[in-house]
Amino acid sequence: MLTQVTIHNLITIEKLLLEFKTGTTVITGETGTGKSILIDAIELALGARASEQVVGPLGDKTDITLCFDASKLPDARAWLSQYDLSEDTHECMIRRTITADGRSRSYINGMPTTLAPLRALSELLIDIHGQHEYHSLLKMEKQRDILDDFSGHTHLVDQVKAIAEDWRALNQEIISLQKRMIERETQIELLQFQLHELTELNITPDEFQALDLEHKQLAHADELLQNINQSVACLTENEEVNALYLLNQALHALETVSQVDPKITAWIGNIKSAIIEISEVENDLHRYLETITLDPERLIFIEQRISALFNLARKHKISPNELFDFQQNLSKELNEITKSDERLQEFIQKREQLEKNYLNTAKKLSASRKKFAKQLTDDIEGIIHTLGLPHAEFYIEFESENMDFSPHGLERIIFQIKTNKGQTKEALAKIASGGELSRISLAIYIATAKAHTTPTLIFDEVDVGISGGTAEIVGKLLRRLGKTHQLICVTHLPQVAVQGDQHLRVEKITHANSTKTYIKMLSSDEKIKEIARMLGGIEITPKTLAHAEEMLEKVE
Repeated sequence: MLTQVTIHNLITIEKLLLEFKTGTTVITGETGTGKSILIDAIELALGARASEQVVGPLGDKTDITLCFDASKLPDARAWLSQYDLSEDTHECMIRRTITADGRSRSYINGMPTTLAPLRALSELLIDIHGQHEYHSLLKMEKQRDILDDFSGHTHLVDQVKAIAEDWRALNQEIISLQKRMIERETQIELLQFQLHELTELNITPDEFQALDLEHKQLAHADELLQNINQSVACLTENEEVNALYLLNQALHALETVSQVDPKITAWIGNIKSAIIEISEVENDLHRYLETITLDPERLIFIEQRISALFNLARKHKISPNELFDFQQNLSKELNEITKSDERLQEFIQKREQLEKNYLNTAKKLSASRKKFAKQLTDDIEGIIHTLGLPHAEFYIEFESENMDFSPHGLERIIFQIKTNKGQTKEALAKIASGGELSRISLAIYIATAKAHTTPTLIFDEVDVGISGGTAEIVGKLLRRLGKTHQLICVTHLPQVAVQGDQHLRVEKITHANSTKTYIKMLSSDEKIKEIARMLGGIEITPKTLAHAEEMLEKVE
């Protein structure tokens, strides 16, 4: 629910802090005071179109902050958590600043945001009903949701949506397969030709790396033999001098004086280790020499093989060591294409089963909608008749859905109304009278009060075009709605104003060079005076005060 509104420098409001409670809050004021300025401020904070004209004279920007208690709003808390905007507390703070050049910035719990997510969050927090505004009840999807929530068949709605999404994904797979099948003959020929070239070479895993190493050995066989033989001679086999002979001489010399200094023993150990390592290297070199062969024919074969691998790899724009995996992938692709007929038939059968499941479930949803539509129509129409529209007829129409396997079922839901005899029924969006639309919206919300998920409802002069007994009925209905929701209502009728749990008065005061707007929460005595003013006009008499007090006592 809305707990606090803070406004700085908005048109004629210099500074304002209002705290709200549960129940019904009414807003009143003299004609021309701008009673809707608070509603305008809330709409601006929630993402309504703004211009530099809203910025007041005190500074170069307007600043509006709304605070909400989201402790009992699981959908809003889930949304905040999804976007990492949740706080340790259940408070949700929305702030918007608008500068004198028309630019604006919005924040959710202190984090900058764009208008699109701000508006998405606002739909979970508040619903505003103005006389000439495009509000949520005019949208067909909202009307569908109202009927579905009223009907309580959420499980059917979820099932239809899930089956429709599965059908759409599978249908896309089928379309893709069918498209590939049209092109597959050409693709099969190409794949078979490519595989034939690769198969003829009989490529083995890691073959290129092995060939490359062997080619280096054969191409440098003379060089290898010469240098390795020279290394062996230097290590052990040179008769005049070699590393092993010299190490043995050094070992003998140190052993002669080993008793003189203990350090010499460690050096003797190191030389012995070196002698062992040189012997091992000599053995390794001899074994390697046995593997070196001078084989020109083998060298020519390997060069031709490497050339063939390079040429084929270049053709496919890959490296030679990728050829084996490339061949395996081509073979797998060819196998999948040749089996596409089987897969296509399998997918088509699955799609047919999904279609059967969808139709069965969607028909159940349609039947439930039509069953509860009659009850909802009667409830709404009955309330409308008490609101000064005695000849109004309300309809819930079902039109076939144009989209195949729509996630919303087989039909579109359209709320229609005929307000007077002799008229044709029209969609709610086509109703010309703002007052009629406000009362119809109120009737819909009263009839479906238990199903509402939006916690805060705002009605801007819902009582336009009514008076007397009808006004009293509207007031009672608003107070009734305020038992289950937080309700804020702009009104010019005392019959409605007396029903408020809290009462705000808007005043516009003109000074010498400026005009200022004030909004004040009224005390009990001030509320009596305000109701008396609404009853009697400029002059408040003891009779109007007594009448106002009597009206308030009846409510209490």
